[in-house]
Amino acid sequence: MHCEGCTLFSIEDGPEYARCHALGRSEISDHCLNSRIAWNAGFYYQRIVLEDCFSLLSNGGIFTTPHLTWPMGFVTPGKLERLLDAVYPVFAARSWPLRLMYIDAAGLPLLQGLQQYTAAISYNPDFSDYIYDADLLRELSGKAMHKKRNHVNRFLRLYPDFTYEPIRQDHQVEALALVQAWCDEKQVDCLNLCGSDYRAVRQLFREMPRLDVRGGCIRIDGKLAAFALGSLLNGDTAVIHFEKADAAYDGLYAAINMLVLKNAFPEVKWVNREEDMGIPGLRKAKESYNPVRQVHKYEAVLTRI
Repeated sequence: MHCEGCTLFSIEDGPEYARCHALGRSEISDHCLNSRIAWNAGFYYQRIVLEDCFSLLSNGGIFTTPHLTWPMGFVTPGKLERLLDAVYPVFAARSWPLRLMYIDAAGLPLLQGLQQYTAAISYNPDFSDYIYDADLLRELSGKAMHKKRNHVNRFLRLYPDFTYEPIRQDHQVEALALVQAWCDEKQVDCLNLCGSDYRAVRQLFREMPRLDVRGGCIRIDGKLAAFALGSLLNGDTAVIHFEKADAAYDGLYAAINMLVLKNAFPEVKWVNREEDMGIPGLRKAKESYNPVRQVHKYEAVLTRI
């Protein structure tokens, strides 16, 4: 696929992408720079910058179908219309529907106001992000969180000599070994992005010196037993991209969740723990932390009038 004026998206685009993202203030976790870098190999994105707005164009990669991402930046109806005009020939030449993905609710009025396109808008709740009260997850206070609090207290009783460390690039080998162990247990190919986040975690570690990645890890008897990687989104929200723990240690998942928020994100009001992808066990785990709301990721198939 080639788009005139487009180049392959890479870490080199990070500063410009982050600047435009800050202007748009999207709540969707997928728009976070760290997420884009981590999973880019699965989308094969090309970048298109038009009128100070930054969009990504994909042939679908291994995850989905051809699409354009909602532009990062200060978007106006005119800018959106001109962006769609710029990419329309790419989609039309290949008989692809013009699919626009990762749209915040705030962008829906812009779609409905388009002059040259009609938009069929939808969303899949399996891919809606879960939002939590950060103080609640840091303190685990109140009746609603008593089960999580009990898990953490049990962890503290069983492993009083554990240590917590801020995440660093030199944790990469041990962290990836933890992911590999999970893949081996589940009999999943760790290099298959559709079945494992091993490569995405590895990519985030590799680019850590050039990205604002926050997180932490827990050691038990000197062994790295849990870690989490996250980002600061829009100043008041943390996004937890990856969280791994050795399930053999009781309460470890609840402990790494709480400690990362206390130490890596002490200032945030909200926590975005991403989507459940329709996986029942993952949905149950995310609901167990008492989300306050969800962020829907709308998409639109656009037809030129």
